[in-house]
Amino acid sequence: MRDSRISTFDNIYLQSIIILFFASLPIFSQNYSASTEAGGVVSGQIYDADSMSPLDNVAVYLDSIRLGSTSGADGKFVIQFIPEGSYLLIVERLGYEIFQERIQVERGKLLSRRIALKGTEIQGQAVLVSAARKEQTAQMAPASVTILQSKDLEIRPITTFDQALESVPGLSVYRSAGVSVQSLSIRGSSDVAGGGVGNRVLLMIDGRPALTSDAGGAYWSLVPTNFIERVEVVKGAFSSLYGSSAMGGVINVITRKPLYRSRTTIDAKAGFFQKAPADIRYTEETPLQNELEVSHSGVTGRFSYLLNASRKFSDGHAEQTAFEFYNFFSKLLYNFKYNRNLELTLGGGYAENDYPHSWLNSIQPLSVREGYTDDRQVKRQLNFDLHYWAVPNTNVKYSSRFYYYRNAARSFFNESDPDLTLAGNEPFGTKTIIDGDKFGNISQFDIYLNDRNYLIAGVDLQLDKVVSSPDTILYGNRQVNNVAFYLQNETQLSDRFTATLGLRYDQNHLVSGKTLRQVSPKLSFVYHPHDRFTVRTLFGQAFRAPTIAERFFQVELGGSTLFKPNPELEAERMDISLEAGFRWQISDDADIDVAAFRYHYKDMIYWVDIAQEEQVSFPYFQVRNLNSALLQGGEFVFTYRLGDFFQSAFNYTYLFARDESPDREDDVLAYRPKHTFHFTGDFFWKRFILNVNGRFRSNIDEVFLYPLQAPEAFFTTNGKMTFNAANNLRFSLTVNNILNNDYEELARYRMPGRNFIFGTQFSF
Repeated sequence: MRDSRISTFDNIYLQSIIILFFASLPIFSQNYSASTEAGGVVSGQIYDADSMSPLDNVAVYLDSIRLGSTSGADGKFVIQFIPEGSYLLIVERLGYEIFQERIQVERGKLLSRRIALKGTEIQGQAVLVSAARKEQTAQMAPASVTILQSKDLEIRPITTFDQALESVPGLSVYRSAGVSVQSLSIRGSSDVAGGGVGNRVLLMIDGRPALTSDAGGAYWSLVPTNFIERVEVVKGAFSSLYGSSAMGGVINVITRKPLYRSRTTIDAKAGFFQKAPADIRYTEETPLQNELEVSHSGVTGRFSYLLNASRKFSDGHAEQTAFEFYNFFSKLLYNFKYNRNLELTLGGGYAENDYPHSWLNSIQPLSVREGYTDDRQVKRQLNFDLHYWAVPNTNVKYSSRFYYYRNAARSFFNESDPDLTLAGNEPFGTKTIIDGDKFGNISQFDIYLNDRNYLIAGVDLQLDKVVSSPDTILYGNRQVNNVAFYLQNETQLSDRFTATLGLRYDQNHLVSGKTLRQVSPKLSFVYHPHDRFTVRTLFGQAFRAPTIAERFFQVELGGSTLFKPNPELEAERMDISLEAGFRWQISDDADIDVAAFRYHYKDMIYWVDIAQEEQVSFPYFQVRNLNSALLQGGEFVFTYRLGDFFQSAFNYTYLFARDESPDREDDVLAYRPKHTFHFTGDFFWKRFILNVNGRFRSNIDEVFLYPLQAPEAFFTTNGKMTFNAANNLRFSLTVNNILNNDYEELARYRMPGRNFIFGTQFSF
């Protein structure tokens, strides 16, 4: 039975959510009445010229008088009480070319315009919100950022969301199968052991956390690739804004808004894996893969919506890599008058996949141990997000979102063979159950104090509840509550010099367990001596509370590895997060970004081999707090564009990662490659587009398990040819692993060889 302190904490948490909800009701209930027009009226709708999505927060004004407006979530705007006469209508938004038109306004008449804004092609002028929880250009961001636009993702060989991230500088993806993401790391931040438990990269979808309740892993499958407007990757410690799990960086997926007109899109793909050499094949059949996705966007008055449903299937390139999953995603948007908007997002999915196991041996890398071939997983996911925001005037913005995730996972082992009960195998008929629920609220005020100061203040509430069994393998029934408050002020010290000071307080409470408290500060400077040159420095501190899985995990059934629970784990802290860099826009077509970084961890959460300490002969691990660890290095990014015919990007990252605990000398942290390199090139000719990209990763010098089979350096290339037969019809051919190289991202998990995917997309 829970004690009174726990009950009090829960009551405070629930009361906070209720107060925030009812506090927003007066905003909904305001009654605005239109005044009689005393002059002319200009109204219209603004949308993106490429994606056809409406654009919000666009400044619309008349040049010679102090009259203007801001577009709402549906892109609509109204300017009233305009004296009769001739004016220059100006439309401006960060990341877009300025639109100007000479108009004639007449008294008592309505002038309507539908305006398409064209995005700027200059890299430094791309817009993001994740680095400061407000819109700013990449050139003015206080940290290294990468922005992936929807038009870039469409022409690249991307089937699942994790493939979209492979090109990000300093980012490494570790997969046990083609789509089974074990871990994602930015500049060496995340661990790989334990199936990626305890992720140090925060995945967000439209600004809300998208992490599992038990292990802190990301919901990669929730992201519909055809619905991405852009992906923002911000590197470095950002706990001052986002709290736990943002130690290594933040990945924020911005999904598209409903279009201003009705549109249906059907996207179909089918392909196959090239057969492996005869001596290592696990089947004589040709493994197939296919995908079907249908989406529809519509609008009725002030109500607009997006609907999406998809199915993905694969036989798998190796034994125990097959999967089939269904996903649905919907976004419903209602635009009140006077820039008040309500957005509802509903999504979910159902997946069945083989339970991934490591290879049988290096001679048979595509096969698994006999008896593992019927192990499987079934997962059900549901997510809900209600987001309300208002811009009552040009100086204030308010937003509040309530979100919920439900994850139900079932794993089945040795269903068909009762004889496999020997040491090293799971008992016959083992079944594990994990039901996770995540509730949260993020409410924020943006206030323009004056021309020099922009203030952000917010509250972030989160509750994670996990029910799992059997408790001899998993973690039983657990609950963690987190309450946080954050404050940030951006000060314009001069026309060329900007400083940002931020602070966040988190209280993380394990029910019937420890309460962890942390203050995370941030200080950054951006100096803009020239329109095309920016220098930045960022200093911060960060923390990450241990996940439920890290505290209570006992057996990893995929490899029969044992773990000793550690409920007394402390939070890990980054006492130094320092980055310095510059961005130089050499011309409209060339851009260079250089950064040096240094991250020092204190009490780093790490997987430690305790077999010798416990005097046992089998692999035995425990999650513990290291004394200290150091990650430092440098990064170079170059982008180039040659007219409308060619665009490219090259990046290189050097990383030095070391365990600095007193009892270990010059010990390299596991799964941290020293060198990573990536390039991509896009060629445009008439209706054809060709993308070719490649990535290199150096040797993995240190691993937890299988030290004699650590992944070696690899280089792999992919390509995609797209043919735009018409404005609404597109065909494509994708070839992954063009050179058919053998490589592993994780020890003992062979990645797919050469495979082909044919696609077609039709819209009407």
